[in-house]
Amino acid sequence: MITGQEFHGARRWPAALGGLLFAGAASLAGCVSAPEVPADSPAEPSAYVVAPFFELNGRISVRVNDKIDSGQLRWTRDASEERMGLYSPLGSQLAEVVQRRGEAARMRRDSEVAEAASIDELASKLLGVSLGTQRVASWVQGVGLADGRMVEQMLANGERWMVTAERFQTAAPYRFVGRLSAVRGDITVRLVIDEWHPR
Repeated sequence: MITGQEFHGARRWPAALGGLLFAGAASLAGCVSAPEVPADSPAEPSAYVVAPFFELNGRISVRVNDKIDSGQLRWTRDASEERMGLYSPLGSQLAEVVQRRGEAARMRRDSEVAEAASIDELASKLLGVSLGTQRVASWVQGVGLADGRMVEQMLANGERWMVTAERFQTAAPYRFVGRLSAVRGDITVRLVIDEWHPR
């Protein structure tokens, strides 16, 4: 569980690290696609629909050993593009990554511009955290997870993460979680979802 105290006490994300948070498994090189549903997921209630496109505002922290970085996250995904921005706890933009349909991903940080085949590739270089955006998009909607219960999830790259979702909320016919944490070894990624809307 992430508390306000934890976020205020964590260090700001240095500008040198830039602005993505999830990396690894999934590629968006060709187009923006719907969130992947893990093969080992328990059956989902038929009343809920997984939204392929959405807007999310929240707060993220990444802990590696005793080092903690935190910031604000703004993430939008629609049929034409995916856009993720990371901001300092006070709201200053650190970096933004955009991938438009059929184009390479581009990262803007201050006056620097970088390009890669996918958003995940840029994120991996920036933070070294191996969590695919596709998988995280589905976790945010509770796919394969149970409220308050830790569940093991295997990514496409073979990594196993222990994932906990809390505070399930409904926005019929969709649902989303209020808090999400993923742990692997000495790495902990935590996300508090302040706002989530389908697009």
